[in-house]
Amino acid sequence: MILRDKGKLDISYIPPEAPCREREKEKLVSFVHSGGHAVLSGDIGTGKTLLAKQQNHDVYINCYSHKSEYKILEEILRQTRPTFSTAGLAPQRLWRELQGDHLIILDEIDGIIPEDIQHFTYTLSRQPEISQRIKYIAITRSYGSLKALIHDPAIVSTFAEKAVVQLEHYSISQIIEILEYRAKDSLHSGTYSPEILEFIAHIARLSLGHMRTGIDILRNSAIIAERHDHDIIELEDIREANQEGWISDLERIDESQALILLSVAFACRKKTYVTYEEIQEKYLMLCEGYNRKPQEKTIAGHLERLLNQEFIYKKPGGMDPWEYTILDYPAYLIIEKFETQFIN
Repeated sequence: MILRDKGKLDISYIPPEAPCREREKEKLVSFVHSGGHAVLSGDIGTGKTLLAKQQNHDVYINCYSHKSEYKILEEILRQTRPTFSTAGLAPQRLWRELQGDHLIILDEIDGIIPEDIQHFTYTLSRQPEISQRIKYIAITRSYGSLKALIHDPAIVSTFAEKAVVQLEHYSISQIIEILEYRAKDSLHSGTYSPEILEFIAHIARLSLGHMRTGIDILRNSAIIAERHDHDIIELEDIREANQEGWISDLERIDESQALILLSVAFACRKKTYVTYEEIQEKYLMLCEGYNRKPQEKTIAGHLERLLNQEFIYKKPGGMDPWEYTILDYPAYLIIEKFETQFIN
């Protein structure tokens, strides 16, 4: 068994610690405790929701699911006063019914409809003036875009009041550190290696989801490895977990490119990244085995075209510019597809 606690790799799981976000977490706590509010800004997969949910909150609302001021107020009351009926009440009345000392998380606040967002943010920020002890953490992918949506500098100033915590994208080393933290918490010891975590980190860094993608691939790789009766997570398990396209996508490349891609696949079955020289060596062996005339001068050009089509990738931040890998397809699927073609 590889998975010790699969639930700890679910997107809904909130770990007790936030590796690589300690400084941002301190700022968030300070802002909420001193001023009663904060704005978390950052792209997808930078840990905004996780950081907010690690605070002792009473209400969590995704504003893309509850787009209007009325729906948000209704949801706040549903979570804080479950027996209270909001039927037929206007938003002004719902504001007056907010009671108690609560911390509200407003995720994806950009999702509030444009005609409501200005009034909602203004009224929420003014609650302390009418003795309501409401604190809030607003989460946005872009603080600049949020300011443009509110479209009133005075409201923006009151709502955020310089209490903005900006989350930048994780570096490769940070993603590896977080993956190691999550793996120790969820997988059995000895079922993964530093090389495996680094490979997943490189895939995550290339994706839009970044850390979220990395954790998803770690979980799915472990599930796939167990399905294949592997004792440890293997490189091909990761490639299978990351498989985004159909193998039929390979139909659009010609025979010369296919032979280069096949060379990469054979070279990196047991390695994360392979050098140009390793690909060249495998290419010459395949040409001899398949009775094809080698065209060594075209290897670099075909590799560049395969890169542009995203069939292969270069190593991010690698010292050697000639290191390549396959991310979106297991190498064995590429070998199965083309080997028969070239033999025939």
